[in-house]
Amino acid sequence: MTMQRPQGFAAFTTLWFGQFLSVIGTRMTNFALSIYVWDATGNATDFTFMLFFAFAATMIFSPIAGAVIDRWNRRVTLLLSDLGCAVATAVLLVVFMTGSVSMWQLYLINFATGAFVAFQVPVFQATITLMMERAKYTRANAMMFLVRSTPELFAPLIAALLLAATTIQTVLLIDALSYVFAIASILLVAVPSAPKRPDGAHQSKFWQDCLFGFRYILRIPSLRNLQLFLIAINVLASIGFILLRPMVLARTGNSTTALSLVLATGAIGGVAGALMLGLLKSPRDKMIRILWATVVFSVIGRIVYGVSDMWIFLGVALVVVHLCIPIVDGYTNTIWQEKVEPHVQGRVFAARQFTEELTVPLAALIAGPVVDNLLTPWMQPGHSGATLFGGLVGTGQAGGLGLTFVLIGVLGTVLAAAGFLMPSMRRIETILPDYEEPALVTASGTESVGAPR
Repeated sequence: MTMQRPQGFAAFTTLWFGQFLSVIGTRMTNFALSIYVWDATGNATDFTFMLFFAFAATMIFSPIAGAVIDRWNRRVTLLLSDLGCAVATAVLLVVFMTGSVSMWQLYLINFATGAFVAFQVPVFQATITLMMERAKYTRANAMMFLVRSTPELFAPLIAALLLAATTIQTVLLIDALSYVFAIASILLVAVPSAPKRPDGAHQSKFWQDCLFGFRYILRIPSLRNLQLFLIAINVLASIGFILLRPMVLARTGNSTTALSLVLATGAIGGVAGALMLGLLKSPRDKMIRILWATVVFSVIGRIVYGVSDMWIFLGVALVVVHLCIPIVDGYTNTIWQEKVEPHVQGRVFAARQFTEELTVPLAALIAGPVVDNLLTPWMQPGHSGATLFGGLVGTGQAGGLGLTFVLIGVLGTVLAAAGFLMPSMRRIETILPDYEEPALVTASGTESVGAPR
């Protein structure tokens, strides 16, 4: 007698648990590498270029991932993605064990990891709509956010303790082994196959599928405007994300303990926000909540963060940041899952990922050079920047970082206000009805990219 594999929400929960364990290892590695790079170079540019290569790879491979997700078996896609990340981590471990570490090696390995990560997020988002009822989409999205936020409660602290007692190799070994749990969870459950295209739909070429998601978004004004808003917000949020660790280190005398405590404290907000999102009934005014969360995020999580100089206040501000992010992230994903036809979600969600991941390397190219070459010299004692803003954000490198956070907080607030004034985005949930029927077929026999019915 064969044992039936878990299906539905039980299957999703099993997949979620495997990913949760593997992300703990990944967060430990990210923390350890950030400390290594900061200690080895001491400047923001080298640090941000690590993130640049990882996110650039995810961006580049996203269109390919979308075409693959809607064509291949979903289980195979998930397995190859996790296996690729595991191999990249193992290679990184070998590099550190041989003692021949150089920045170009770290850039290359981060690029390879980012390429495999390109498949993970859109395949999970597209699979959610096949595994459970529509009413549970927000809960599933909240659970996926918990995968990203909860490990921050303890993974940096564990990594800091391991670095103090052992070496970075120990952290990398734990990360490599953690992928065993993710791979096992994929093999244990029933993973739905990609939905079939509507009868009569033309089988497009692979390169056409790579572009389909972009065409789909551009043809629907409400989705297009929402995505443009998300791109702008992500640029600002990514600058803050990239400079977060250097900011804390600069303000605490390069204290790794303070950094781990700030990250752990901030992650409490992420857990609380995700739990609240999962427990509450999904509302019909999700877009309004997204915009208000953006305002709170920008004012408290960026402006207040930029003027704080004590780790406890940095941690409290970060709590607010992580409290707002699951609201923006979870409700946004739910809107897309409700409006987009299931058989094209892999391509559409991958196109979304491309545009959003594009903001991270763009932010990396802006953040490091601007802080190191423009704002930090400008905020040195005796210079005009220090005279104007030194009393607010401090001087020197810490002052330059603080002023950056204040500026992106002001811009984020302005963007949220523009969202409230734009009916096509503010009223997206009534303008664009939920998807109900398969996509139409055009006269030429190709898939229609018209709005969901």
